[in-house]
Amino acid sequence: MIHTAYAQRMDDWHRRLVKELVKETPAGFLPDSAASLEIGFGQARSALAYMLELSRAHRIPANGSVTGDDLWLQLGEGRLRFTLNRREGCVVVVRPGQDELQVRPGGEDLGAMARAAIDALVAAWRSGPPQHRTPSAPPPEFEDEPTKG
Repeated sequence: MIHTAYAQRMDDWHRRLVKELVKETPAGFLPDSAASLEIGFGQARSALAYMLELSRAHRIPANGSVTGDDLWLQLGEGRLRFTLNRREGCVVVVRPGQDELQVRPGGEDLGAMARAAIDALVAAWRSGPPQHRTPSAPPPEFEDEPTKG
C-alpha cells in the first residue's frame, strides 16, 4: 500500500513537471496521454541507467546509451532498445527473441518491461561461456573507491 501511494505521488509529480516545463515551448501543453508516455519512458531510462552504472562499477562489459529518445543496452550477445516516437505517440520496444512491440499510453508499464528485459538479458549472459563474463580491466586512471579520500 505504501509503495502504491509513493508511486502515485511520483506520477503526479512527473505529470505536473511535464505540464510546467513544456507549456512555454512550441509543443505547448501536453495531453495526459503524452505525459504518461514520457513518465513510462523515464522509468525505462532509469532502469537502463542503473544497469549501466552497476555494470561500470563492477567492470561488467555492458554498453548502452540513455540519452535522448533512443535508449539501448547490450550485454554479451543480447541487446534491448526503447525508442520514444513522439510523432506516433508510442514507445517502440525491441527485446532479444521477441517481436518488436509498440507501447502506447495506458498500455504496458515501461519501467516493469525494462526491468524484465534486463533480467532476461542478464540471465542469458550468465548462461553463456564463462570467458564472456570476465570483468574488464580498469583503465589506468580508474579508482575503485573514489569517495574514500
